[in-house]
Amino acid sequence: MSYRELVFTVPAEIAEPLGDALLEVGALSVTVEDDAAGGYDENPLYGEPGLSPEVQAWDRSSVTALFNPEIDDSDTENFIPELLASLQEAGFNLPAPQEKIVEEQDWVRLTQSQFTPIQIGERIWVVPSWHEAPTDPNAICLAVDPGLAFGTGSHPTTHLCLLWLEQNTQLANQSLLDYGCGSGILAIAAAKLGCKPVVGTDIDPQAMVAARSNAEINKTVIRFVLPNENAPELAAETKYDIVMANILANPLQVLAPALVNKMCPGGKIVLSGVLARQAEEVIATYSQWLKLSVWKESEGWVCLHGEFPTQGVLASSVDKNRVTSAPAQKKSFKFIFLSLFFLLLIVCGEHLSRNFLLPTLATRVDGSSSAIASSAFSLLQKLDEQLCRALGCVNRPVSDFAAWKITSVTLLPENAREGLKNPSNQSVLQVGIQNRLAIAVLFPNLEISLTDAEESEIKKIQLTPQEWLPTAWRESHSDFLRQGAPAGEIFSSALPISIPQNAAGYRVRIFYTEK
Repeated sequence: MSYRELVFTVPAEIAEPLGDALLEVGALSVTVEDDAAGGYDENPLYGEPGLSPEVQAWDRSSVTALFNPEIDDSDTENFIPELLASLQEAGFNLPAPQEKIVEEQDWVRLTQSQFTPIQIGERIWVVPSWHEAPTDPNAICLAVDPGLAFGTGSHPTTHLCLLWLEQNTQLANQSLLDYGCGSGILAIAAAKLGCKPVVGTDIDPQAMVAARSNAEINKTVIRFVLPNENAPELAAETKYDIVMANILANPLQVLAPALVNKMCPGGKIVLSGVLARQAEEVIATYSQWLKLSVWKESEGWVCLHGEFPTQGVLASSVDKNRVTSAPAQKKSFKFIFLSLFFLLLIVCGEHLSRNFLLPTLATRVDGSSSAIASSAFSLLQKLDEQLCRALGCVNRPVSDFAAWKITSVTLLPENAREGLKNPSNQSVLQVGIQNRLAIAVLFPNLEISLTDAEESEIKKIQLTPQEWLPTAWRESHSDFLRQGAPAGEIFSSALPISIPQNAAGYRVRIFYTEK
């Protein structure tokens, strides 16, 4: 038996209605594709979850309908003229479509023939269930069939993660979290290479079903949990030796605090789903906690990796004052520097001491400064206050960019989807930032950048402290602009923003205006 396929090329606004009309007149199936697919004008349509376009079609869309002659007489000479007449009555004035005959095939066998075993590195093989496994006794075979969840090993980002696992020989009894696990292929590979325990999580319930099935087929013990299950594996106090996330650059940046929080001291992080041109931006985002670098590149994609600092190691190449525990020599240097500060405080006067040296020596309240340094600075503050009473100093908070840490950023997907249904496209961005210094710091401005699917900026929103600070806090601290943010204070704001229809991602940063 053969089928008749008709292809209509139409503008975006009528692609979906035409598809519905074709199904109503008897089409077996309808697909909508980019008419410029594979060419210079190809246009990526879908962005990140919650930010899909209102019109689910391309500027020029190909609407393909499949008909069965045994059911609808679509092989007759008058079928197309009659079909066009019916569509015209429904409001579609269309030219004659392109057509071709599609011969019946064994579609299952045809689909399976497109997926053959994939070798990753020297030992790992991804083998669909309908293929024989390789005979190499050292081969590590991952039985994963193509399905609804992403991850068959064929994409460069998955390939890079699997290669990283294979080439890191010290995986035995290392705990691993696969964040955004999809089919579970990375978690399965980690378990077969010796990681234990292994945990996978994904926001897609279908991915959880596929991952659990694949883990069972591969005879591996892996715990797969949804983020909203309140599972102990995702509790704040649960840390992992290895955190792996193969998603996209934008969510990797937004999720940076959460991913770093799951790392134990000395733990490793592996990030993929990042284009080579996006690498520097992702590395910069994580620099406040750890140093990332490009591990390997494949077909324009990169795999980034880094290690969470242990005690005695600098936590960031950018934030050089953030240490967990200083060696004895550094502690001695700190005390010498503090002693010099007392002299400079008296000699150089109020401006130099309170607006330069004091912020420089300030410790952090987030646990990254040693207990000795924190105690010394606390004593220094008390002495400074007494001296300033005698000298008539004025307490002026400083503007210190390094003091601020973005603790959380969430664009509520429910609000985003609802926003696309009304002209204003309103959504809510929840932002949390903290003053990590042990002194008051002037409030910064907040900048929100919305980007399209190509990572190009399409809208920038800048908010002053009066605009982004919670109303209740501002009202209870009337002099907040002069007094600044108290040490260690965390500010959580819900900011209504208008999202352009072509928005596919967002970034948030803090900044001070030049004076």
